[in-house]
Amino acid sequence: MNIVETARNGATVISLEGILNAAAAPQLKAHLENSDPASPTVIDLTNVEFIDSSGLGALVGFLRKKKTGSGSLKLANLNNRVKRVFEITQAYSLFDVYDDLEAAIGK
Repeated sequence: MNIVETARNGATVISLEGILNAAAAPQLKAHLENSDPASPTVIDLTNVEFIDSSGLGALVGFLRKKKTGSGSLKLANLNNRVKRVFEITQAYSLFDVYDDLEAAIGK
């Protein structure tokens, strides 16, 4: 899994690439641990090929950290495979999900 973090319009954008599964979740968790819990963050999933329950768990854990720190977390650019996992697990009810990065940053 590749993780690239940039700043854009006052938000931290974390772009992920690869498969977000049990093997990659610890790497993502370690990266997210260093994130400011009070800052607005957008995770761009454009290049995530697949996500499993471990990957989803890493995102949920980060969402909890953000809520505790009064920050915000938005997800952008879910492909059909990732969307399907979110539908099956009802994770859409937990996250603010946007079709594109610009919409996520702009709101």
